[in-house]
Amino acid sequence: MRPMSLALRLGLMVTGVGLLLAILLVVMVYSVLDRELGRRAADQLQAKLGQIQHSLEERPTDPKAPWQHSLADTLLGHEELSVTVLSATGDTPLYGLGSHAYADELRPERWPDAQTLAWHSDDGHDLLTARANLTIPGLPPLQLLLSQDRSNDSFLLDAFLRAALISLPILLLLIGAAAWWTGYQGLAPLRRFRRTARSITTRQLTLRVDDTNLPAEVAELATALNTMLERLNAGVQLLDRFADDVAHELRTPLGILIGRTQMILSRKRDETAYQQALEESLDELDRLSRIVTDMLLLARLDSHEPLSSLGKVAVEHEALRVCSLFEAYAEARELELAVEGQLLVEGDTLMIQRAISNVLSNAIRHAYPGTEVTVTLFRREDGVGCVAVTNQGPPIATEELPRLFERFYRGSDRHTAGNGLGLAIVRAIMAYHGGGACVECSEGQTRFLLKFPPSSYLLPPLAVNGSNGAQ
Repeated sequence: MRPMSLALRLGLMVTGVGLLLAILLVVMVYSVLDRELGRRAADQLQAKLGQIQHSLEERPTDPKAPWQHSLADTLLGHEELSVTVLSATGDTPLYGLGSHAYADELRPERWPDAQTLAWHSDDGHDLLTARANLTIPGLPPLQLLLSQDRSNDSFLLDAFLRAALISLPILLLLIGAAAWWTGYQGLAPLRRFRRTARSITTRQLTLRVDDTNLPAEVAELATALNTMLERLNAGVQLLDRFADDVAHELRTPLGILIGRTQMILSRKRDETAYQQALEESLDELDRLSRIVTDMLLLARLDSHEPLSSLGKVAVEHEALRVCSLFEAYAEARELELAVEGQLLVEGDTLMIQRAISNVLSNAIRHAYPGTEVTVTLFRREDGVGCVAVTNQGPPIATEELPRLFERFYRGSDRHTAGNGLGLAIVRAIMAYHGGGACVECSEGQTRFLLKFPPSSYLLPPLAVNGSNGAQ
């Protein structure tokens, strides 16, 4: 079953709440109206009863005009009133006037102590009766009962209920429609998002949601969506470039392997030729293996997959260890290696070794013979830990500096060894540690700088043998 739209759900919820509020309002108004009508009827009845009582008790004694005539004159024009005169005990009715004067509900045992009585007659009328003691000159004590027909009040209450029941569905329909329309208009930005999302493909990631004139909550959603699209676009572009570079890098060794194999199989050759071909093929396969291994490492670093346990790393120890591995290579190129300073960071030992190794091998490869390659460890005033690898060699073109850490980028030295992933791995390792990497080139010196976040501290100085720390 397809779920309801938000606008329809909002309309139904508001209609339900409106129904409860409307019922509560009708009940409250009906109760207040009924109570006020009853209070007004009781006040009017007591006032009329007092008026009749006063007129009868204060009238002069006149045999020609008995009190019954005075009572009838008082009620003239008040068809809703009925009067009953009883004995003092209330057992014997002496006189009655009106349609409800001698009703059974008025017997004294029905209301022994109360001064007023609300009751319902057999003919369907609602009445209110009040009583008072009556003293007429020349007569024994009497009781005076005055009853008022409240049918008009009942008609008013019934009319109110009918009007409420008739208008309530119409009112709820209008409220629900207004709530649905308000919700529908309020969700217009989401429909705009939907149209934008439907237009986005992997080849068209430049579309953005227009966040002008949007409510604050929806504007935040639009900003988040646009930020996501920007990251997605950058990631897809990077993936496209990476796929192109991978295809280009793998195509060359694969082409060499295929061509060499076809050449060897084209005719019979001696054992030496076959062995040489296999050795050359093994070199190409080894190159392919290194490319795949480096690509897997980059993928793991990009996904922030834990590589091993993190801990405190004394960077100068790892730098000395890496320099010892490159010592023979440096001597062959008539270079000296030096490690200066100390640094303690939080990180992965093997990854830090790999980053220093990649930068150091690059520095040795491009250094002038007879010069020195220096690894300097220090911490800046802002707490950032730094590993600087400096050499003297051919200057790097300014336009190439920002691209040195791109994957498969080798600039003007594509003829040199390497697959163009070494410095990209360095940047990924430093990003994995929350830091970064950059390169500077000036006055014949090239300086690669690896930066660790300010979450570690500098070790106390150790006795290091000057520039021969790599020995």
